[in-house]
Amino acid sequence: MEKAEHRLSIMIAAGGTGGHIFPAQALALELAQKLPKAQITFVGAGLKDNDYFKKDLFPFLDIRSGTPFKKNPLKILKALLHISQGVFRCLKFFSKKAPHAIVGFGSFHTFPALFAAKLKGIPIIIFESNALPGKVNRFCSKWAKMSAIQFSHASKYLHGESVCVQMPLIKKREVTRKEARSYFNLDSETLTILVFGGSQGAQSINRFFCGAVQLLVSQGIDFQVIHIVGDEKRAERLKDFYEKLATRACVKGFEDKMEYAWTAADLNISRSGAATLAELIEFCIPSILIPYPYGSENHQMKNAIFVSDKVQGALSLDEKEMHGDTLAGHILDLIGNSGEKLKEMRKNLYSYKEKENKQDLCSVVLNSL
Repeated sequence: MEKAEHRLSIMIAAGGTGGHIFPAQALALELAQKLPKAQITFVGAGLKDNDYFKKDLFPFLDIRSGTPFKKNPLKILKALLHISQGVFRCLKFFSKKAPHAIVGFGSFHTFPALFAAKLKGIPIIIFESNALPGKVNRFCSKWAKMSAIQFSHASKYLHGESVCVQMPLIKKREVTRKEARSYFNLDSETLTILVFGGSQGAQSINRFFCGAVQLLVSQGIDFQVIHIVGDEKRAERLKDFYEKLATRACVKGFEDKMEYAWTAADLNISRSGAATLAELIEFCIPSILIPYPYGSENHQMKNAIFVSDKVQGALSLDEKEMHGDTLAGHILDLIGNSGEKLKEMRKNLYSYKEKENKQDLCSVVLNSL
């Protein structure tokens, strides 16, 4: 068994934003823990220069790729050339040492690797984190041995067998609410609002919330804020903003220990990327979701509607209709009447977690080998 494990090779295809890279790395760490002698290699476009990819932890194959869904014919031709180059590089790599399986995390960064795996007869497993699967996963699912999905709604867009799984999250130690709020230098009892825009930040959310804060302060609402703005310079400006309003807040450009932020929060205001939703469900934090309106096929709106309508653990708001006073009105509605609506949303999130009883992606991958 030890000898077989030593020969075992698994490739993980991922690239692009943190929403793709973070769960892919979480899976890789879990696989490495369970199979310490197995070879786990990453492949994807732009990995060498990807700020979210921990290049010191995993061997990787950096390839070229592109998206052909452009209006400009020259850009389409350029994308097709890059895809061809990526496929050729992967075929060459697979000819020397073909993995026993490849796990694809979606986006055009992964297509050359998955297409090359199809040509080489390498088993493919797709992981789809969004309620509306992306184009690459929809197309490649017909080659896959199995599609692992975070939201059951996604199965109707995919070919073949689907299984509901938890999004892989890097396991970190549990902390108490008191510890978490102390970490951010906040009061242990005051209503705490977490505001952030995911791995890329969200400046429109920062703007809306600043407008809401002024209205909440004018009405004498007692609250404090954890605000992760996505940029250190903006963080400095917002610190001055909160100081002038005499509002207790911890403002950061970035935060590595998001488990502390989630544990400290009573209410979250954020985008609705798949990784963010996985975490808010894991920590059962009621949320106001403002989907990024320019994402591929408006997939964040589909995610937000799933959590607001099916799970009933969040509000889903359209950015195009959003203003500071509008956001303040929704916050006031949620925290009014001793926060009864927040309590109900948190209860719904707990219920959803228990009812779904999702499988573990790492176990799904290992059982498929």
